[in-house]
Amino acid sequence: MAALATTSSLSDYHRLSISTYRDQLRKSGKASSIDVAYSYRGKSYRYPIQLTTTAPHYGGLRHWFICKSCSNRASVLYRKGIYVCRRCMRLGYQSQLQTPIDRQFDRLSAIRERLEWQRGVAHGIGERPKGMHRTTYDKLMSEHEQLTAKVWQASLDKLNCTR
Repeated sequence: MAALATTSSLSDYHRLSISTYRDQLRKSGKASSIDVAYSYRGKSYRYPIQLTTTAPHYGGLRHWFICKSCSNRASVLYRKGIYVCRRCMRLGYQSQLQTPIDRQFDRLSAIRERLEWQRGVAHGIGERPKGMHRTTYDKLMSEHEQLTAKVWQASLDKLNCTR
């Protein structure tokens, strides 16, 4: 069963990514924590977020946050009072909450964007973009036609317009 639209996802929360601090961490060398200060729902917060590093196979260092709640490494923390990892929040990504028809609409939009057509199946089909190989165009057109048929059929089924 698909999740309800009222279910929260990670996109509903402010995120803190280690990549925003990458340049500062390279310059500072061995930073062990980052101090954060913010206010959330009328309450002020000020505390350090611990850091750790790993050595990738290609050399250098990769920095990670240490989650305050579970002590696991994370490249992104999400704010729910304090910053914690997504596992501690027990939330999924927006794409994990999509219904099957939502996924089909997203795929249709991606195909239409790649074909440089206007978004939305109601706008019909356009021409092959300049410079696109005919075989690529034919594959995208075939997938577009199949998905369009599925979307229309699912919409009709939802409206009880089929026998």
